[in-house]
Amino acid sequence: MCESGIAQFRTQFAGVKKILGMRESGVETGNWGWMETLFTYFDGIAASINDREAQLRGGYLEMIANPMQPSHALENIAGCDSVLFKTIARLGRLNMLSQHRAVLDESIPTTRAPRPAPPNPRPRLAGQALVDFYNLHAHNFDGNGFASTLDDDASFSLLTDTASHDDMRTTFWTEWKAARQALQEWEFDPHRLVANLPATPSPSQLKDFGYISEAFRYSALLYTERLACPNLSSSHLNFQNLVSQVLFYVTSLEQGSGCEKFLLWPLFISGSECVNELQQSIVRTKCREIMGRSGYLNNLAGLEVLEKLWEDRENGGVTMRESKEAFGGPFKWSRYMEGGEGEWIMV
Repeated sequence: MCESGIAQFRTQFAGVKKILGMRESGVETGNWGWMETLFTYFDGIAASINDREAQLRGGYLEMIANPMQPSHALENIAGCDSVLFKTIARLGRLNMLSQHRAVLDESIPTTRAPRPAPPNPRPRLAGQALVDFYNLHAHNFDGNGFASTLDDDASFSLLTDTASHDDMRTTFWTEWKAARQALQEWEFDPHRLVANLPATPSPSQLKDFGYISEAFRYSALLYTERLACPNLSSSHLNFQNLVSQVLFYVTSLEQGSGCEKFLLWPLFISGSECVNELQQSIVRTKCREIMGRSGYLNNLAGLEVLEKLWEDRENGGVTMRESKEAFGGPFKWSRYMEGGEGEWIMV
């Protein structure tokens, strides 16, 4: 992930989800709180980029919004307001609904009953017995040798039943309006932030936290706008007004602010709708500054996708309608991610 911006996240996350499922979701104990917060954030952000629905829902999002320990606060880990993230985590689901693709049934609770004590460990397999075991269960392993810990039948049982086109559209617009309203009504609460952080931030740090969350909020609004208008040109005011808002908050941070490292997702979402050199230059500069401070080359993976998108747009490449027809989704960036093994990570 640090080298390329692409990781076998879907495969590895299956194991993480299984481990988290062994305990009651949304209950912080010891070091579990920050781990659940971190993976819930990774899951939500990755889902919005990679054409899938977030897997950690319900109690996990409630836990993030109401952390028991300040060191576990999402703001402390990712900069984004935790209440705001509850809505952002649903964007991947909205994207799936907009494409009339199956989503998880939200009527099924995500919390699980306590598991019984594990049985005595089985004898270790060795030699031919180990080979036979692997051959028998080969379909449960990916090319990297990672075992899938998800039960296929259990996973498919959580998907909504096949619904008509009209039912899917109704569900999409109902959830779209709810998400849109939540994003429009959200306001930064500095008092709540201070209460959730392990140390009191300085006035400039507090201001930067507000700017970071606003950048996330307007990026999420931009995301929902594209879902609602998949064939509209990026040059339309509906998109450009939101792009301007994101870039305003991105460039309003204190010079050299440590909060800049949290900006990759807002920069990627807004960058996908940038239509002029000034906007693109801001996104390009910020991505490079983040990479320069972190030293992680994956910070430039998203920029490489954007550069291809911008070049294609400048050369009169495919329209939004043609891109949607060719690649299924409303987001043009997906055509430049084809062929990549694993999931793209924008954190």
